[in-house]
Amino acid sequence: MKQKYDSSVVFLYATGNEGLLPREFRQQIPYTTISTWRKTDYSSYLGNEFRYFFDEAFEAADVKFKYRQLKRTMLSFAKAWVILSNVIKPVLSKTKNNKVLQRKVLNAVGYMEKYLGREKTLKMLGISQTQFQQWIIEDRYSCFDSYTALCVKRHPNQLETKEIGKIKKMLSDPGFDHWPIVSIASLALRKKKIIASLFSWYKYARIFGITKKPFQKDRKRIGLVANAPNEYLHVDLTEFHVAGKKVYIAFVMDNFSRMILGWHVMENKTFEVVKVALKKAIDIIITHPNHNHSYLVTDGGKENHNKEIENFISRLTKHKVTKIRALRDITFSNSPVEAIHRTMKGRYLRKKIFDSIPELIKYLEWAVSDYNDIRPHYKHAPKTPREVYFNLKLGFNENNRRKKAVKDRVKNNKCAKCIQCNGRFKNKACSTKGKC
Repeated sequence: MKQKYDSSVVFLYATGNEGLLPREFRQQIPYTTISTWRKTDYSSYLGNEFRYFFDEAFEAADVKFKYRQLKRTMLSFAKAWVILSNVIKPVLSKTKNNKVLQRKVLNAVGYMEKYLGREKTLKMLGISQTQFQQWIIEDRYSCFDSYTALCVKRHPNQLETKEIGKIKKMLSDPGFDHWPIVSIASLALRKKKIIASLFSWYKYARIFGITKKPFQKDRKRIGLVANAPNEYLHVDLTEFHVAGKKVYIAFVMDNFSRMILGWHVMENKTFEVVKVALKKAIDIIITHPNHNHSYLVTDGGKENHNKEIENFISRLTKHKVTKIRALRDITFSNSPVEAIHRTMKGRYLRKKIFDSIPELIKYLEWAVSDYNDIRPHYKHAPKTPREVYFNLKLGFNENNRRKKAVKDRVKNNKCAKCIQCNGRFKNKACSTKGKC
């Protein structure tokens, strides 16, 4: 039996507004019927001129239909975001160092803020307003003549290209393979090679893909904190392999300065290795202006607690020592000297192979000297452990040196010969008043 359709349905197809009808209903109408409705010339029908009465109704219905459709779309998007946010947000957190991804995020925010507003969009993506504005500036004034893609003329406070080159050279220098980034940065400050913040060193290390992590991950432990040199000394043994055999290295260090005062290597784990290391330490301690008494913190090993060690300590006259056991006589651990072990084995001895004990001793002489005298320590940067122990002055004012470096950097960057924007600024007066 032939189907009969309401005149309103025919009218919607005749005027091209059939999209207002539900899709399920439209799919039930035969195509031939729809084709007939569309091909019919309704201009010959009487009263056709009164169709304009329905124009406003169609417009309102169309707006309402699009609103419902958009609402369903946004609801689906919100549900999908709740499910995927734990996956997407970690990716967006890496946008800071990825200019390609940063630009894609800016484009995505541009699309989303038309419907949600910028504030809601950024909140949904976990991006702050300040960070977003910075990305806009970086994208708008992107410069291929800069490591950070920022024009040095518009951002003159950034490091000069030659300074960044020096940072890369020092970070890549095999001679500093056993140094952390903070020590390399401090050495550059001391020698006036590159005067930059530690944050800048780490930033460009990430850009160049250079890491300086030790072989073993440092574990935070609670330890003693001395107020002056020679207040607390630490001694302990560590194992190392030479030609397939175990050898034992004893280190004696000062808690305050982190300086290695004495060390010794032996093939056997006996009191003798600790005794010799203590002798060497006492020889240095007595050269210090303040050396009356020290507490020697040890672990519970037999090499640290025996008659020979007790007799040696009791016979000391030039410097008195009182031995205490960590985690027994005091609540603190012996972690400071264990940090020396990690530094020596994780940075200096890492990947080193020795054929004999004398060869290891010769290398350790250099390593201890480098650690004590040349390598600035992270706790006292830019000073070395020896400078802290003997209270030696740097010979320059760190703050004045940094301020001068910033002033010179701004001046040089403003007069830099930027390839990309040279034409843009060539007719403008230099802010340095001709002193380029």
